[in-house]
Amino acid sequence: MLPYLGKAMTNLFRKPSTEKFPVGDAPQAAERYRGRISYNPDVCVNCGMCMRVCAPQCMHRDIETLENGDQKITFTFDLTSCTFCGMCADFCSRHSITLTDDYMMVGTQPEDFIVTGSFIKKAPPPKPKLTPEQIAEMKAKAEAAKAAKAAAKAEEPKADA
Repeated sequence: MLPYLGKAMTNLFRKPSTEKFPVGDAPQAAERYRGRISYNPDVCVNCGMCMRVCAPQCMHRDIETLENGDQKITFTFDLTSCTFCGMCADFCSRHSITLTDDYMMVGTQPEDFIVTGSFIKKAPPPKPKLTPEQIAEMKAKAEAAKAAKAAAKAEEPKADA
């Protein structure tokens, strides 16, 4: 009992080894900690690489076509099935996905663990319609170029082996 009493007395006058939380400031996460996903749709190019490398498939992409032909693309990340491996952020060429150092992911509703972001992809300009005369002219130019190439090949001197 005496050794325990000595340990109790030394601990009584020592600084606490625990942190005062949530009363004080939140403790900082360790360096290179992979926490909550942050998505920046302004720089996303919709390549889909993040969805291909995600092992738990916690990402979902919705594409909605608008009246003017543009597309509204919405990415949804479900943090309840995310393993926070960081593969999506590693493979994102535009760095639109990052993992923050936020580890305080507390919530009471499933919506508390959903990260979403949307952006508008402009429709490509319409292709010009070619008239039959323009098509015939393009075919004639292609045949003329083919004939000139064949003629140039025929005029080449043959090397003796």
